[in-house]
Amino acid sequence: MRMSIHLMVAVLFPTLAACSAPDTFVQSRCDPNAPIPDEYCRGLLADAGADGGGNDAAAPGPTPQSMGTCTEACVPVPSGGAGYWSEVPVSVRFDKPEALPKFCPSSVPNEKFRLFDELVAPPAACEACACEPSEGTCEGGPPQTIEIRAGTCFESAAVSLPFSGPAGWDGSCTSSNALPAGASCGGEFCAQSVLASALPGPTSESCAPKSAAPSFTTEREWKLGALACMANTNDDTCGESATKRYCVADPGPDYLYCVHGEGVLEPCPDNYNHERHEMYPEEPLDDRGCEACECGAPVGSVCVGSLHLYDDATCSSQFEQAGLASTDEKCIDILPDGRAIGAKAVTGVTYVHGTCGSSGGAPKGSASPNKISAITFCCRRSNWIVE
Repeated sequence: MRMSIHLMVAVLFPTLAACSAPDTFVQSRCDPNAPIPDEYCRGLLADAGADGGGNDAAAPGPTPQSMGTCTEACVPVPSGGAGYWSEVPVSVRFDKPEALPKFCPSSVPNEKFRLFDELVAPPAACEACACEPSEGTCEGGPPQTIEIRAGTCFESAAVSLPFSGPAGWDGSCTSSNALPAGASCGGEFCAQSVLASALPGPTSESCAPKSAAPSFTTEREWKLGALACMANTNDDTCGESATKRYCVADPGPDYLYCVHGEGVLEPCPDNYNHERHEMYPEEPLDDRGCEACECGAPVGSVCVGSLHLYDDATCSSQFEQAGLASTDEKCIDILPDGRAIGAKAVTGVTYVHGTCGSSGGAPKGSASPNKISAITFCCRRSNWIVE
């Protein structure tokens, strides 16, 4: 079971004055008068002579050179030489980003790093693709065929006469194939109905996406943060030791002493291998977005116009008008039967918009930590935690 000894230090320090582990210790706690000095302090404070002897030469006590003057913690440099690790440790708190303090503690007031890890970045939320109404043209001209029929529109086997315009007709007024009044076809009036084929269909059709690249939103969250703090150090105040040490402030049980290096580095130094963390800048490498929107072929578009029938050859006396479309032929009953059909015209041919199905807009890309800017921390075990 882990427990904080923060309170224990406050209670026991006046009487025990003990040191922590031999390579991270508080020099000022090695009190020659401490009733129960720890193993490291006993080595520094050993008395000379045997019990009752009195004739042995006194062993030298601690000197300023061996004890040093550090009133904080003496922390060693990385074992094996600093290499690509920082020589001077920093105090690092690892916690949820929202739990990290806004500023470093007053004992280590200088913020060295504020970094993050454990990125959660779901795919982009893409707006659904949609297409504008179709655009196209109706340049095919008037109906390809027009007939005058000797029967009503309900009679399918009626005799017919050609009534189309001249070659290359553009739909303007023409008296081509005009029929005089009373014309007879097999004993009945020829002019009983007029049948026009469907208009030519639309050409050059397409739909444009309402947005070529759909709008999207992205979210990201870092589950772990690191606040690295430091203060000025003095490497001359930790006394003599086989391992070089730095006198650094102890900001409390929430912080670990760590060395750091640029990039993703391993392994950790032997004396800084309690915890290892790769931490990254807050802005990840993020190319999330959405696939481009596309539109399918138009559906429901049509060309429409009007067919005009005239008594005279100059299109000045209209007696009938009917709508035309590119989807169906058009039959017009003539009343009264046998009247003159002197001319015709097709006007107002226009394009009616259709619709297009949309595709695309799927999420693409990803967000990942920027490993080029990574900082690796290797940390010592906290002096405030015991098993």
